[in-house]
Amino acid sequence: MVLEDKIAIVTGAGAGLGRCMALELAREGADVAIWDVHGDSATDTQIEVEKLGRRALAMAVDVADGDAVQASVEKVIADWGRIDILINNAGICQKEAIEAISEDQWDRIMAVNLKGTFLCSRAVMPIMKLQREGRIINMGSVSGKIGGIAAGAHYAASKAGVMCFTKSLARELAPFSVTANGIAPGVVETDMTRDLSCGEWEDYLDGIPLNRIGEAKDVARVAVFLASPDAAYLTGEIIDVNGGQFMD
Repeated sequence: MVLEDKIAIVTGAGAGLGRCMALELAREGADVAIWDVHGDSATDTQIEVEKLGRRALAMAVDVADGDAVQASVEKVIADWGRIDILINNAGICQKEAIEAISEDQWDRIMAVNLKGTFLCSRAVMPIMKLQREGRIINMGSVSGKIGGIAAGAHYAASKAGVMCFTKSLARELAPFSVTANGIAPGVVETDMTRDLSCGEWEDYLDGIPLNRIGEAKDVARVAVFLASPDAAYLTGEIIDVNGGQFMD
């Protein structure tokens, strides 16, 4: 168990990729604080983590709310004493043509996907710097590299921002032996992509050399690697998990 007794926060862990990552961390020995804007969903994940024999803390948190983020970090510290891993996974996705995107839609996507990643990272930085140990893992997207894939331009722009922010974070934290890396998934079968039509799935498959749509566990295992001692010398990196859909 490569993460035995580590303390992790996973945002957006009530469902989809976040829940899968929380469970994979728990299987590898971590205790997990499960943050989600939907408290009931967070509780569902908590139950699954506890079935794996690890401690879990379900918390209803809007990552776009700085005060809520800070209070939630303080709660984890009060209960468990440290934070070793932060996975900034919380995000929302909309598929809209640029001309159809309202200002409110643009602002909300940026608030959750980009500002939320900033707020959560900023809140744990002093703790990890003091520990001189920690892992921050941010969820980017192939859309942030090549434009909207099953998503609108506002989503793609937010994820490009997340990936650039990750590199800045890595530079600032490196002197403290804290790493920051990102994962850029391609099309993955989750709640977020469930509304795609059969024709859209076929179009995406045509562009994936490995000839299958990604699964949440494909991404979760990479997150475990980045959180593990095996990734101690890796920082500022964005790992593509897309079956070859985009290579750089």
